[in-house]
Amino acid sequence: MKQYPSRMGVGASSILLILVVVSLTLFASLSLIQARGDAALTQKTAAGIAAYYEADARAQEKLAALDDALQQGKSPESIEGITKLPDGTLSFAIEAQDGHALNVVADPSGKRCKILAYRYENMQDWAGESAGTLWQGE
Repeated sequence: MKQYPSRMGVGASSILLILVVVSLTLFASLSLIQARGDAALTQKTAAGIAAYYEADARAQEKLAALDDALQQGKSPESIEGITKLPDGTLSFAIEAQDGHALNVVADPSGKRCKILAYRYENMQDWAGESAGTLWQGE
């Protein structure tokens, strides 16, 4: 039987195998980096959500104390942290652990207060990064 010579030698298949192993290693390291980033973002999001709900619970307690004071005929300003605004509404802020505050504005007309605003806002000033000037297209 006559044997035909192979056009591809052992060297070409070795090079191909090395390229496949290098590309798989690169994809594995990129997947690991992405997974670590996702885990860090998940932890940060969970901490932010926990801080919001903790501030929300404290705000609801303060609103309940405000309702009790209104029903008993006491002055709403007697509750710590509540201020009366010029338009007659009451305002207070609950600070969260993540640099945010829950700002509440309520209308005290009647025996119960009506919530007019309930906002979770950032307390820190935003500072943009200056990476130089942008290309203007000229």
